Order: sequence, then structure tokens, then C-alpha cells
Amino acid sequence: MEDKLRIRPLSELIGYHFFIPRYQRGYRWGKQEITDLLNDILQYHNRVSSINKDNKVSKFYCLQPIVVKSKEWESIDNGVVKRKTGWELIDGQQRLTTLFIILSYLEDIRQFYDGNKEIYSIDFETREDCIDFFNNRKFVDNIDESNVDFYHISKAYSYVAEWFKDKPTIRLDFLKRILDKEYNVSIIWYEAEDNSIDDNNDSSIDLFTRLNDGKIPLTDAELIKALLLQNDCYPDDENRYTTQRLFEIASEWDAIEANLQDDKFWYFLNETSYSPSSKIEFIFKILADEWNVDMSLISYDEIDGKPKNYEYLVFDRYLNKKRDEYDKIIDSNEEIIKPINDIWKEVKEKYNIVFEWYNNHAQYHYIGYLLAMSSGNNESIIKKLISRKLSKTAFIHSVKKDIGELIEIKKKKKNSIEIKSLSELTYGKDNKELIRILLLLNIDVLVKQNKENSRFPFHLFKIDKITSLEHIHPQNPESIDTEESRCITWLKSHTVSLRHLTSNNPDQKIKIENLIFTIDELIKHFDPKTFKIVYSDVIELYSEISDIKDSEVDTLYNLALVDKDTNSSLNNSFFDIKREILKQNKFGRYIPIFTQRVFSKYYSQSPNEMIFWSNEDRKSYFTKIENVYKQFIELK
Repeated sequence: MEDKLRIRPLSELIGYHFFIPRYQRGYRWGKQEITDLLNDILQYHNRVSSINKDNKVSKFYCLQPIVVKSKEWESIDNGVVKRKTGWELIDGQQRLTTLFIILSYLEDIRQFYDGNKEIYSIDFETREDCIDFFNNRKFVDNIDESNVDFYHISKAYSYVAEWFKDKPTIRLDFLKRILDKEYNVSIIWYEAEDNSIDDNNDSSIDLFTRLNDGKIPLTDAELIKALLLQNDCYPDDENRYTTQRLFEIASEWDAIEANLQDDKFWYFLNETSYSPSSKIEFIFKILADEWNVDMSLISYDEIDGKPKNYEYLVFDRYLNKKRDEYDKIIDSNEEIIKPINDIWKEVKEKYNIVFEWYNNHAQYHYIGYLLAMSSGNNESIIKKLISRKLSKTAFIHSVKKDIGELIEIKKKKKNSIEIKSLSELTYGKDNKELIRILLLLNIDVLVKQNKENSRFPFHLFKIDKITSLEHIHPQNPESIDTEESRCITWLKSHTVSLRHLTSNNPDQKIKIENLIFTIDELIKHFDPKTFKIVYSDVIELYSEISDIKDSEVDTLYNLALVDKDTNSSLNNSFFDIKREILKQNKFGRYIPIFTQRVFSKYYSQSPNEMIFWSNEDRKSYFTKIENVYKQFIELK
């Protein structure tokens, strides 16, 4: 292959036309990459500006290579089809697009430098309106959310503007540094000849895969996109149909990706620790494993793990296998693009299954619960569920049986496993099991409501970490926080609570009056040691009135689920004060519906007293928990 490799100043590219083919990844540079580039150019500018006899500076700041191939194509500009001659950008569009964005930001001063000549044009094959988007700078004033590429380009422009905000005096010098004839920004220009590609039965996609070495490495999803959507491997007489079909697949790909980018959908299926830039990779992982198990396409040592780009390698082998099968069919009337269609059909089938789960009220809640409680084993659970070929009713029943097996409380002994009682679970020792039970109560409530607008937000459960166990009646902790502002807040709220507290017991009445007096004095003259005494006395009084035993405080009779910030704000307060704090919800967090109901005594038989968590309240609450628990346990 005879390739042209040279260093070119960016100024030489002014007026060029670049074509971004469909197999390319979309624009994805974020704040870090853009800021790094701006800082690198600024650092080079500062070094050039301080040149002296002892300080030798390179005559250019060189970016990583861009790989191009000469090309002619048609594009639509203001509704008019125009023929263009330019360059197919095989690799480097992240860098070239970012420089376009930077030069666009500096457009108001370019008139003093080069009379605002056209920078260069960028034409995305998959974006018919990209010429209008770039020419009219639609990324400048607003974040364009019409598609994922325009969104990231708009965000990139905002990052550039933010970077320059406190550097207004360097804008003209910065522009000169980019476009000057010497001491400038240059690129390594790698030009692949058309004949060199044809002679070696090579293609743009092969070159793209082989030579990419930019700052954002190619993901499996991007490599698979290149593999499936390349157009230069089909005969000319098939080109019109194949081009149209590949456009359709690219459009469907974008639609799937857009849906998976929604946090509500994504975190219904996945943990926060797994968030690839191309979310469709999730579907490819499932398919790659399925194909490899069935056909042994890629072998690897279990100890060493899967090879790099495993999903891409499996897809490549599977596509070749499909093409071999197609070639063996004599006088086939099947379209030449059938192998791609077959693979894409399987991708959509897998996606449609999980999309249906998300949109079915019961499946969403039961499967979402299983995945949320899977301890990072989401992928294997999803594969297992996908493999079940059952009616909708039978499928939901099978998922509920899975839940029953998951939540059953087992106690391991030396040579056996013993089933534990719900009442034996204790805070600190059995937190994992307690969280499972309490989350299931919320799921059960929402499934039975069967209202599409009443869905448990698994994305918030995972992002906000709604996994904190809150004592409904406060515990008496071993260590007491004596930070003055928090203590004063606690004292003020509890003196109000004490004033509303009634008791028929004369001794308790005296204790209430004495505590109110002591708290009023402590608010005026705060003392940490006195606070600890008062704090313990107040808890002791409420525990006495509530008739709660020490053995009950850390059990399911007295626990509810909240997020960590809400847990902190509740500050070990008493029942009535916690209820008000939850109503105010100053952090704006999601409060699980079962927790809301607990503090409104929804499950109590006769909720007359709203100040404390009574013995009757606790029994009614535990009975509800027990009923839901048995409902699932009995299915397994």
C-alpha cells in the first residue's frame, strides 16, 4: 500500500470538504478531551511567545493523525443536491470537528485575520441536515437535542465558550496560533490512495479499524457499527438497494441508542458501575455470549478472561459465517445484504424483549427488582430471563418464583441450611436481607396499584443509593453527634414534640415537664455533655411511652428504607418529627411509597396517636411485611 504521510498546517485545510461515512462513530468528545486540547494549544502558544536563544520551540503543535481518502459525493444544502469533491475522513473526525468548533467560537475575530473564509465543511452521511446545522452555527445558542451527534457538538461548543470565559485577551493570539503559517497547529495527514485499497482487496473500514489510535479508543459498539454498515464491499449493481438498507439500519441503530441513553431505561437494566458511551453495547454483549456458546466462535482461557474487543471479534466471525452460508446457496434469490439483515434482526429481537419488559407494568417492577438486588450479576440474569419461552402470565409467575428464592432467609450451619424467621433479622448483621425485604414491599405496592404513572424509579434507587435503613422509632446510638447547630435543631424540634406529648402516668408527666425546661435552658446555653444526657433521657422517655423493647429496635418492626441524605437529615429524631422532615423533603429525593405509608400509619388498625410509633403500629406493620414475604416464598 502506497500511502502519503505528511505534516500539514491546519490553515491548509481551510475550504476543504470532509465526508464522515456512516460506519464512523458519532462525535463524542466531552469536556475533559476538549479542555485538554485547549490547554495543550495554550501551553504551546505560551512557549512560542517566550522564545529566546536558549529556548528552542517546535514550529508546530502536532495533533494525532487524521486518515483520509479522496472522494466524490452528493450532499443536500438548503434543499439543493450538490456534487462535492473532497476527502472521506476515515479517522480523526473527533479532532477535526473539535477544531471546527473552536474556530467557530472565534469567528467574530476571524474577520480581522482571514476575512472569515469558510473554515472547512463537514458532511455526516447519516445526518441529512448537517450542512444547515454547521453553516448556520445551530450549535452556538442552544443545545440541539435533535440527535446524539448534534447534542454532543452543541455541548462541545459550550465547553469551549466556558474555557475562554476568563481568557478574553488571548482570543486573537490563540486564533493566530491555530492558523499561522509557522508556529501553528498542524496535523499528521495520512492519505490512502484509492488504488492501494482496491489492489489489496482492502477497504475504508479496514483502514479505519486498523489505524485508529485517537484519544477515545474505539469501543466494541463502534467497531461493530463499522463492520455492519460498510458499503464498499458490495457490487455496484447492488449499491442503490444496499445503501438504502444500510441507511435504515443506521436510523434504527440511532433510535435504539437514544432509548437506551434514557437513565430510566438504562438503570432499570444495569448498575451505575456499567455505563459505556454507546449503550447498545449492552445488547451486543448478550448476543456475543449467546453466539459464542452455541458456535464456539472465539476461544479463550477462563482464567485470562475474554480477549480485547471480544464482542466485535464474535460479531466479525459470526458475520463471516453468515456470508459463507449465503455463498453456498446456488442461484439464490436472497439479497446480497441478507447476512447483515439476519444479524440486525437478532439485535432488534433482543432489544425488543428488554424494551417490552420496560413498558409492561408488572414485568418492569419484578424484573427491575431482581436486577436491582442481583449484586452485579445483571447480565447473567437477563440472559436467563431472555431464554425463557413462556406466555406472558407464565413468564411473570416464573420471575416471582425467582424473587421468592432470592428473598428466602437462610441461615448457614456447619452441615446444613436452616430457614430463618423474618423477626430474627437484625440491623447491622442482616442489612442485605433487610434491604431486599423492604424494597420488595415498595415494588408490591406499586404493582398492585397498576397505574402506569406509578413506577418505582430504579434509576434513582441506584443513583441516589436508596439503600439506607432508617429506624422508625429512634435508636439510642453508642456515639452521639454533639455538633452545636445540629444539636440545637434537634432540641428545638423535640421540645415542640414534647409539648404535644400526653401521658396518664404522673411520673411521665413530670419527666416531660422537666425535659422541656432543661431543653429550653440548653438551647440558650449549649453544653455538649448536658446534651448527651438530655438526648438519652428523651429517647428513654419515648421508648417507655411507646412500649418498645430493646430487642425490637433493630428489627423489621422498626425499620424503613430511605436514601443516605434523607437518612442523615432525619438525625435520629422521633416519629412525628421524622414524618414532618419527610414531608418537607428538602433534598428533593424520592421517598419510597412504603416508607411514606409507614410514617402516616397507613397499615395501623387504629392510628389515633401520631406522635410515636406504638406497639400496635409495629405489630400491624410487621404483619403486612410478613404477608408480602409469604406471598413470594410460597411460589418457589
